[in-house]
Amino acid sequence: MLTLSKPSILSVMEQRDEEGNLVKAAKPAKISEMLDQYRERGVVDHRKTLTIDQKDRIPALIKQPEGRLRVSVALSSSIASAFGHIKNAKMSAEQIVELAEGIIDSSHEDQLSVEDVLLFLKDMLMGRYGKISGGMDMPTFFEYFEEYRDERYKELKRARWEEHLSFKSLGDSNRSYDDLPLKRTDDPVGMATIMQTNYEDRPE
Repeated sequence: MLTLSKPSILSVMEQRDEEGNLVKAAKPAKISEMLDQYRERGVVDHRKTLTIDQKDRIPALIKQPEGRLRVSVALSSSIASAFGHIKNAKMSAEQIVELAEGIIDSSHEDQLSVEDVLLFLKDMLMGRYGKISGGMDMPTFFEYFEEYRDERYKELKRARWEEHLSFKSLGDSNRSYDDLPLKRTDDPVGMATIMQTNYEDRPE
């Protein structure tokens, strides 16, 4: 079985004292180490990101006490850090917070996790989505982020197709691919088992 982040990456991004007060942020190396488990040869492997527990995804995290603030602070800090290394990605602190809030507001569309955002930021920083030459604003950011989310969706779609083939091989003639409605709003956690099976069965 895959070993996923326990505790959640959000709790690791913030270190608190016994009273629950934030005392310092986790070291970038620790966060990078946690994110490495979602990559295969340096490339994001969505067979792994899609198995992140539902309770550790943004829509669930923001329902916790002060959850939205915690997620917003974590995302804002990560975005600011990434943009600090990209010459043309200059946004004010207020704009970055607004961007983080926009990510949170759209997270329910495909059950995003904090890990998804951090993995995307690293790939954007490395030029995975092309050179940023015309400045950065919210629409531009979400255009880049849409590429990541589409890649993630395609992996979910592929898994749903393999689920269909599995039912077919078992002789379930009452269930067809058309009976497996697929939208980007589908719960990806429901595909955890099939993702795990595919991951284990694929040759190295």
